[in-house]
Amino acid sequence: MDQTVEERPARFGLAGFLLGIASLVIILIQLSAFFEPPEKSSGAVIGEIAADIVQSAARVVAGDPAPDRSPPPEDYDQLITIAALCVAGIAVVLGGIGLYRNEPHRLSYMAVGVGVSALVLQYVFWLAILICGVALLISIIGNLDSIFG
Repeated sequence: MDQTVEERPARFGLAGFLLGIASLVIILIQLSAFFEPPEKSSGAVIGEIAADIVQSAARVVAGDPAPDRSPPPEDYDQLITIAALCVAGIAVVLGGIGLYRNEPHRLSYMAVGVGVSALVLQYVFWLAILICGVALLISIIGNLDSIFG
C-alpha cells in the first residue's frame, strides 16, 4: 500500500507573498520620499508671504472683497501608506489561510514574514524618527546656556 499525499497548489501563499512584496516596496518608496528636500526654499516661501501681504493690503485700501481661497492640492501620501499597510495585513491573512489549507509551507511562511515585516518597518521607522527628534530636543535644551550666554 502506498500512501500518497495530495499536494495542493500554493494559491493563497503565492497571492499573500506577492501582496506582501508589493506592500513592502510601496512602504519603502513612501519612507524614502520622507527625506526628499522641500520643493521651495525658505526665501521663496518668505517672498510669497510678503507678496500675499502686499496684495491683501492693496485690496483692503481699494475696498475690494477678499478672493475665495483655492482648495489645497490633494495629498495622497497618507492614503497610499494606509492602503499599503492594509495590503500587508491581507498578505499575512492569506499566508495564514495557506498554512491552514496545508499548501506548500514555504510561500505561506514567506507571505506571513514579508507582510509582518512591512508592518514592523513602518512602525520602527516612525519610532526611530521620534527618538531622534527627542534626542535633538534634549541636546538643544542642554545647550541653551551656550546659545544665550
